[in-house]
Amino acid sequence: MVETAEDRLVMLSDFGVDCTFTPEGGSPTVIKCILLNDYYSVETGTVAVEVNQPMAVIRTADAPSIAHGDTMVIDAKTHKVVNIRPDGTGISEIQLEEQ
Repeated sequence: MVETAEDRLVMLSDFGVDCTFTPEGGSPTVIKCILLNDYYSVETGTVAVEVNQPMAVIRTADAPSIAHGDTMVIDAKTHKVVNIRPDGTGISEIQLEEQ
């Protein structure tokens, strides 16, 4: 288990990439994140379709006021924040939509 904010930063530094987080109407900040881009199946009646859902894993303290509509640039791709899921341990999963 990751215990401190510093431990969480070490984990993100080891496995993550730089991400430019910009709150709506605010100034950009570079933070560390791990980008997950998993595929999953969605049932659409009789046909299943595979879709992907980009997700950024960040330290909650790095973007404490993150909100729907904010942007994150990861690997030169701009994403809009569509969902925020803090896990209660200092890490948040940010569901993204590629722009």
